[in-house]
Amino acid sequence: MSRINFIPAYVLHRRDYQNSSLLVELFTPNEGRLPAIAKGAKSGRSNKAILLQPFLPLRVSLSGRGEIKSLIEAEQNGQPLKLIGERIYCGFYLNELIVRLIERGDPFPSLFVHYCHILAQLASDEPVGEILRQFELQLLSELGYGLLLDHTADSGEPIREELLYNYLVEEGPIESSSDSSGLKIHGSTLIGLQNGESLSKQSAKEAKQLMRFVLSHYLGDKPLKSRELFAGPTAG
Repeated sequence: MSRINFIPAYVLHRRDYQNSSLLVELFTPNEGRLPAIAKGAKSGRSNKAILLQPFLPLRVSLSGRGEIKSLIEAEQNGQPLKLIGERIYCGFYLNELIVRLIERGDPFPSLFVHYCHILAQLASDEPVGEILRQFELQLLSELGYGLLLDHTADSGEPIREELLYNYLVEEGPIESSSDSSGLKIHGSTLIGLQNGESLSKQSAKEAKQLMRFVLSHYLGDKPLKSRELFAGPTAG
């Protein structure tokens, strides 16, 4: 890639670089996740530092053949999303999941569209827990780790809402027994997740536990910083 002009992008993370520049981690539909240096972004002659913020839809122009690109131009590409209170931390959680689980340079155009949709939901008054579960499920599916939710992993029997199951990472649910391992979860929760339904308080708690259980397997031992910032009842 020598130069790409005005592609949609979101800033996932940014940090200071040298005296007046920023190193930003971008999420784009066709170039995937990539780092870029915005030279002079913090100087008085540039407005890039104001634009290069998480949750602001952008169009950016990039140049360079190495892994780290040069950010040539950036402009706003829609209305800024106003995330308030716990929803800000939820947005940081989504960004950190992308940074931790998606390799740089791997394109995920449908996930990018879903990410835009999820951010818009976070900026609304829709229930936060359900929004996060939607994104977690979609992200795992895009990565090839989609959850088995509608039938058992061993017998292939349809999930029954009144039964208790043990969920095994990389396999799926099996009917619970005294000697079975994995995370215990009710069939009603699995069915609700499969169908995208509103969950009861108990099912919402189980769904959060399930997603944390599965994601931890792929994230490894390093904890998510966004969880340290926000440990509320809906945090991932």
